[in-house]
Amino acid sequence: MPNQKKRLNAPFYSPIHRYVPLGLTLCLGIGLSVAASIVAWKWENNQTRLEFQQQADNLATTFQRQLDQYSYIAVSMGAFYAASEQITKEDYEEFSQHLLSRHAGILTLGWIKPVSASDRKTYEANMAADGVPNFYIYEQDSTGNVVKAKQRLGYFPITFSPQDEVVGFDISSHPVGETAIEKARNTGTLVATTEFSLPTNPQTSLAILLPVYRKNATHNTVQTRRQSFQGAIVSVYSVKDILATSVKGLKIDNLNFCLYNKSVPVKEHFLAFYKSSTKQIEMESGQSVCPQDLSYTRPIKVADQQWLLRFWRTPKSSGFEIPPIAGVTFLSGLLLTGTLVAYLLRSLRHTAEIEAERQKSERLLLNILPEPIADRLKQNHQTIADSFTEVTVLFADIVGFTQLSQRTSPTELVQLLNEIFSAFDRLTEQHGLEKIKTIGDAYMVVGGLPKPRSDHAEAIANMALDMQ
Repeated sequence: MPNQKKRLNAPFYSPIHRYVPLGLTLCLGIGLSVAASIVAWKWENNQTRLEFQQQADNLATTFQRQLDQYSYIAVSMGAFYAASEQITKEDYEEFSQHLLSRHAGILTLGWIKPVSASDRKTYEANMAADGVPNFYIYEQDSTGNVVKAKQRLGYFPITFSPQDEVVGFDISSHPVGETAIEKARNTGTLVATTEFSLPTNPQTSLAILLPVYRKNATHNTVQTRRQSFQGAIVSVYSVKDILATSVKGLKIDNLNFCLYNKSVPVKEHFLAFYKSSTKQIEMESGQSVCPQDLSYTRPIKVADQQWLLRFWRTPKSSGFEIPPIAGVTFLSGLLLTGTLVAYLLRSLRHTAEIEAERQKSERLLLNILPEPIADRLKQNHQTIADSFTEVTVLFADIVGFTQLSQRTSPTELVQLLNEIFSAFDRLTEQHGLEKIKTIGDAYMVVGGLPKPRSDHAEAIANMALDMQ
C-alpha cells in the first residue's frame, strides 16, 4: 500500500542534476579540443609561413649571388683592359671565350670605343681592314630595322665582341643607351639597365656597363673622367636564363614570384613572372597575374639599380584547407573527451542503479518502521527498545468488507483498498500520527509515538471523525 512519508536522507541533487558534471565535462572537452586545434592550426600556419619565407630567402640569395657573378664579368673585363697596354681583337676574344663557357646567360660581351664624328670614316675603314668587310656603324630605326647610324657629334659602337652580329652597333643611338654610357663615363661605376636590348636579342635583358679610363690617368672628377675616358665594357645577359639558373635545384614547390625593376617607370618595371604550377618563367604574359598585395618581398641590388622580388604561395587545395596537425589534434581531443564521457556515463548509471536500490530499501523500511526508528537503525546497528507510557491506538475496519469482497473482482477490490488507505495515510500525516500497519481491511494507527505528545488521544479522535 502507498506510503506518503518522506524518504530518509534524500540526495540534494535530482537525477537530472547528477548529469550536470557529465555535460560540463563534454562541453569542456569539446572546447579544449577546439582550442588545441586552433593552437595547432596557428602553429602549422606559422611553420608554413616560415618555410615559405625560408624558400623565398633562399631564392633571393641565390638570385642575388648569380647577379653578382654576372656583374663581376664586366669588372673582370675592365681589369683585363686596365692591365694591358693595348688590346687586340684576338686578345679580347680569347679572354671573353673563357667567360662565355662558364656562364650560359651571357648574350653579349663587348668593348665600346668612343668615336667622334670626324673620326668615323677612319674608324670604319680600320675595322674593315681588320677583317670586318663592309663595316659601318649602325643603329635601329623605329621599325627595328638595321640602318647606318645618323650623323651626330659622337658614337659609341661595339668594337670587339665574340658575337660578330653586334659589332658596329652604336649604344648611344638609343636614348636609354646614351644615358647609360654618359652615366658610366661621368661616375666611373657600374651602370645597369633593362630598358633597351640589342638588335639581335629582343628579349628582356640586363645590360651592365663599366667605364675604362686610360692607364695612369687621373679620373677623380667628372671633368677628368671625361678627358681620360678610353671606352667601356658592355655585358648583356638574359634575365630569364639567370632566373632559371637560380631556381634550379631549389625546393620551391608552391612558391610564385614576380621580378620588378624599381629604378624605371612603373609601366616598364615588370621583368619576369614564375608560376610554381608550370615551373615556367614568363617575361611578358605574367604581369597581369602578379598580385599587388603580396605578403613578402626581397630587394635585389644590380649595379646602380634596385630590383624587387615579390613572393606569394599557391594553396595546396582550392577549397578550405585544414592543416593535418589541426585535424589530428581536434579528433584526438574528441576521442579523449568521448572516452572520458563514456566512463563517467557508465559510472553515473551504476551510481543511479545503486541509488534506486537504496531508495527501494528505504521505502520498504519506512513501510515497516516509523521514520525516526528507521533513521536510528541506519545510523546505529544496536538493538532499539523504546517504551512509551501513554499512547492511543486506533483500529479501523471497513464495515461489510466480507460481503463487498464477494461481489467485487480482486483487481477492483485492491484498487478500492488502495484508494481508502491512501486517504487514511494523508489523514495520518495531517494529524501527526504514526501508521503501524494494515491487515486486510484493517488500518492501525497510533498517537504519541515515536515522539511523545500530550494530546495523542485527541489527535486519534479527530482522525477517527475524519475517517467517517
